[in-house]
Amino acid sequence: MISKQELQYSLEQVQSPSILVIGDLMLDRYTWGSVERISPEAPIPVLRVSREENRLGGAANAMNNLVALGTKVFACGIVGKDANADGVYQLFEEAGIDTTGVLKQEGFTTILKHRMLAGHHHLLRMDFDPPREWKLPCEPEIIEYLERIIPHVDLILISDYGKGMLTAPILETIRSLSGKYKIDTVVDPALGANYQIYHDFTLIKPNRREISLAAEYAVENMNDALKAAAQIQKKFNFKYVIVSLDRDGLLLFENSDNYFCFESETQEVFDVVGAGDMVVSMLAFLMSANIPIEHAAAWANLAAGMEIMHVGVTSFTKSELLQKLEMGHGSDKVVSLDHLLSSLEHQKLPLIFTNGYFDNISAAHLKFLKQMQKFKGIRVVAINSDHSIEQQKGTPPLLNEKDRASLLASIEGIDWVIIFDDTNANHLLEQLKPSIVVKGEPHHQQPLAEQTVIDAIGATVHYLPEY
Repeated sequence: MISKQELQYSLEQVQSPSILVIGDLMLDRYTWGSVERISPEAPIPVLRVSREENRLGGAANAMNNLVALGTKVFACGIVGKDANADGVYQLFEEAGIDTTGVLKQEGFTTILKHRMLAGHHHLLRMDFDPPREWKLPCEPEIIEYLERIIPHVDLILISDYGKGMLTAPILETIRSLSGKYKIDTVVDPALGANYQIYHDFTLIKPNRREISLAAEYAVENMNDALKAAAQIQKKFNFKYVIVSLDRDGLLLFENSDNYFCFESETQEVFDVVGAGDMVVSMLAFLMSANIPIEHAAAWANLAAGMEIMHVGVTSFTKSELLQKLEMGHGSDKVVSLDHLLSSLEHQKLPLIFTNGYFDNISAAHLKFLKQMQKFKGIRVVAINSDHSIEQQKGTPPLLNEKDRASLLASIEGIDWVIIFDDTNANHLLEQLKPSIVVKGEPHHQQPLAEQTVIDAIGATVHYLPEY
């Protein structure tokens, strides 16, 4: 068993590594809407579009994950000379990703995955891929870039989606230079690839389907995974094999006497898109600082569990990961403002909001929160941070913010809990724009600090007798 303290220390030790990510760059486009009728032209749903959003996908999603963790990312890949390429470059610029190694190629179609969703439900995905017969014409330029950049990075992440970017000469260049400069290499393999092309890299991370194809038999359980991992490690000389096994968790295999099995997080799955990218991102981030591999795998498993709680690809900061570690399963409801906004953006239900110290939780608090359930919608409780309370009261709270948040998250009628540092909730109200703000009855007799913002967003205030 690895203690929380050990894992916390491991993550905190990693400070701004430089990582080269090479692979198939993609643009993920999400079209959100609602379905209210069936088309009169054919038996298909009609999606009434409310908004669209572009996100980085494929190898670029792994880059985005690493940036969120505080990594200096060097991107290497190709895009076409088209509008979707402009979208990729714009997102790279916003993320602060170095694009010196990204080349625009005539005749290449920038890879686009266009997903159409109603709420949490995927209706359709349209893929725009390069021509099957397309061959990489800029191989010499890519190799020249690799020769320049690899001596200056801490780790190399290879994200292969089988779209033609990772040719044998390019992989051989990475293998040679990483060996020369003693730099670890993490590989997310393409489905159906011959693993001979990845031989002698440090770590390979197939999922259940990928390792089943590589081992040439169905991997049904952890014992099958152990057998398959030993087989491909011996055959292709990987130092580590890490297998994502969805419901069965994660396997870290070093040898037959040294392996770890990590249980899957037991929680609701909204979307598995991006979970594999999250695993390799966490592995790369921690391995770049020579953190013990079992610690890196534990963090990868935890982060993947967080990823599948969100629709579409999403990234997490170190503080969000540390919060999840500290609170355990109860923290699924405890989120940052950014992730709360992301989770609410496709919701049609009204938002019900309350805030307070909740620093000495009593039966009255619980009755108050239970009364909130009479309002139909998404119920959010915002609590003042320890720093905020001490600043206003002069003494720290009886329960620290993590204990308070975890306790509130355990209440069935509460959907989300957020911790904030300000003395009032004005900023949260401006961002979240709730339909209803709930307060205790004593507040009815005094002016609210947030009244101006409440009026501006058009929210209704309801006062409850239990407080």
